[in-house]
Amino acid sequence: MKLLSTLTAITCLTALTSVALAAETTAEAATESAADTSLSGILPAEQGPATATEATSDQEALPGSSAPTKGREAKNAIYADLLGPGLFYSLNYDRVITDDLSARIGFSYLSFGVSASDGAGTTASAGFSYWAVPLTVSYLGIGSENNMFEVGGGGAIMNITGSGLVESSAELNASVTMVAMTALAGYRHQPADGGFVFRIGLSPIMVLGYDVLPSGYLSLGAAF
Repeated sequence: MKLLSTLTAITCLTALTSVALAAETTAEAATESAADTSLSGILPAEQGPATATEATSDQEALPGSSAPTKGREAKNAIYADLLGPGLFYSLNYDRVITDDLSARIGFSYLSFGVSASDGAGTTASAGFSYWAVPLTVSYLGIGSENNMFEVGGGGAIMNITGSGLVESSAELNASVTMVAMTALAGYRHQPADGGFVFRIGLSPIMVLGYDVLPSGYLSLGAAF
């Protein structure tokens, strides 16, 4: 009987201990769950701006997310050519049709005269005039927006007029209009937003029916 009573007491004590431990464990779990819930309500609000900032930073870092280039704003240029398709010189207006293509029209004019006397009353005089209208198209897509390798070509209409007078009786006059073809290749500096224009390169000229004339060009001007 004593043994039975002792076993019964031990069993009851074990059961009570188990119940107490279970209750304590349940209370701790409830406390931790409440703490996690409160943290979960706070942390997202604290992390929200940082997450947005990080997303913005990541978006800015991506190559495709960069702002598009504004393109060429200064599409007009005026420059003077030394030599070039105008043969001696030309004053030119240049218009950028697209970011990679431009067209130019120019004008050149020269006129001079000379006279001489032999001291015996015989005089002679001669005059010369020349004008040209060069028309060219250039490709500007090799290089950057401000500095590029320019290639192109076109033509020029040229007129040469000569006159001569011996004393006051024998007068000679001649005029000829020609069409010339030209190609050009060289360096071109033209800021996309306007400013100083500099060009230098080669521009051989071929007058139809005649030989090719080796030539080059040097241009100074401004874009706007």
